[in-house]
Amino acid sequence: MGVKIGVGLFTGQLPSGSSRTFATEYRETLELVRRAEELGFDSAWVSEHHGSSDGYLPSLLPMLAAFAAVTERIELATGLMLTPFHDPLRLAEDAAVVDQISGGRLILGLGLGWRAEEFRMFGVPMRERAARTVETIEVLRRAWTGSRFSFQGEIFRYDRVKVTPPPARLGGIPIHLGGHAQRAVRRAGQLADGFIYIPDTGAEEEVKPALEHLAAGAREAGRDPDDIAFVWLQNTFVSRGPDALAAARSGIAHQIGAYQAWDESQDTPEHDSLEPPPPTDAELRSSTIAGTPDEVAMALERVLAPVADRRDVHLIVRLHYPGMDLASATRALELFGREVLPALRSG
Repeated sequence: MGVKIGVGLFTGQLPSGSSRTFATEYRETLELVRRAEELGFDSAWVSEHHGSSDGYLPSLLPMLAAFAAVTERIELATGLMLTPFHDPLRLAEDAAVVDQISGGRLILGLGLGWRAEEFRMFGVPMRERAARTVETIEVLRRAWTGSRFSFQGEIFRYDRVKVTPPPARLGGIPIHLGGHAQRAVRRAGQLADGFIYIPDTGAEEEVKPALEHLAAGAREAGRDPDDIAFVWLQNTFVSRGPDALAAARSGIAHQIGAYQAWDESQDTPEHDSLEPPPPTDAELRSSTIAGTPDEVAMALERVLAPVADRRDVHLIVRLHYPGMDLASATRALELFGREVLPALRSG
């Protein structure tokens, strides 16, 4: 299996009642990323949300610049940056600077966003999110040529502007798109260098339609579907104990519960707090591949089987969850790196 294996998503969340500080969380995240590179992981990924009571990471490129300062080899990626909340020119500049700092290691994963509260917070109409994303991609690619350009879109208009410095990576920074809806997947096939897939269950019947829509979008744009990277984000946890899920249970519960809480309009002016509802044990286990190194390796091989024949596949495993201390996360990271990574790469 020629899969590249990364670690993430790092989200910087601190559940209510945690004794940890954000300074500690960020510092220990850098330590985990540095250790991940030593263990042979290929990339490290961060994710964005705004106005969350648990401090969900709102500023991705500064964090990736810090990642770049403590690493030398691994790629550094956003999964996802919420495109409608970013000015395209400023995003082009900031991303180019991070790419220069890292020596050409940035991947820019973009998404449309979905929380109404975040759109209200930034004063951006939700109806514009797709148009803003499509136009942003075009502006970014023009900007990263280093040449002066003009742009007339539905949302953005620029007159003879120039972005400097250019990215360090020849050809510009890879742009990946994420999404669940059929239209979003086809859009990735039409426009992006890669597609970021977040499975609900990891079942083959779920990923097959996504692959079909991705290929259809690529063919509509006259592109080879196999040229599009496929990025699979997967909750995991590994331990030698009888119940690997136990050490990560509270963090996983917060991670998946936060999305349900936001669906219930928490973290809004009317409900200015975040109380993630406790998931059932079945929900926890269906969200996360957990077990011994052998069990996790076998499970990951099974779920990746539908994409095993693609040329460019990235598996991004989460091994750190909200509120988790450095020692627990490091144990899981090292066990995965020493025993699961080799098994997946030799499979």
